[in-house]
Amino acid sequence: MVSDAYWGYIIASPLTDRRWAEVGQTASCVAGMVFMVAAIGLWLLPGASVASDVMAMNFGLSTLLGGVASLLIWYASRGVWTEIQVYKKLGEIREIVRNSAGRTSLISKLRFDMIGGVFLDRTNSDRGETALLLRFLNTPKVMLVAVGLTEHLEHLRNRLGRDLLAVNQRQAQGRRSGAPTLQAI
Repeated sequence: MVSDAYWGYIIASPLTDRRWAEVGQTASCVAGMVFMVAAIGLWLLPGASVASDVMAMNFGLSTLLGGVASLLIWYASRGVWTEIQVYKKLGEIREIVRNSAGRTSLISKLRFDMIGGVFLDRTNSDRGETALLLRFLNTPKVMLVAVGLTEHLEHLRNRLGRDLLAVNQRQAQGRRSGAPTLQAI
């Protein structure tokens, strides 16, 4: 669930069952290829480039089909495995989507001072599931970090809370001493 790195640590995907997302991305890839073949096929039809009005219509339609194909293929290559990366030195948390080839896409990035709290949501504890959540400042907006057994998540909550507290204290001391902080640079 948690793997350490030299810059911090990575919290693996909170949702492990991604079969439907993978099926949707596979269907999106197939549909994107079909649209791409259709866009190219418009120019291979006999008589496609004879008249100027037919040529203009083919150009417009192939541009539309190519755009839809590009969008579908981009979605298919985006990935389905989410992870939370905690950068302790930079003082930020990043939500990342990783595809099957290992490439990542950044979804969101939060500074530690934007996080108001780390807590466990035990509303589904009767099913044995507890959720670890981050609260944005003093708002009701939260971000799901992990789902699992309470015993495992308590350790992760404590570790994340210590890291948030340590970085926020260092930044507060830097502001009091007049030394430049990461945000001031």
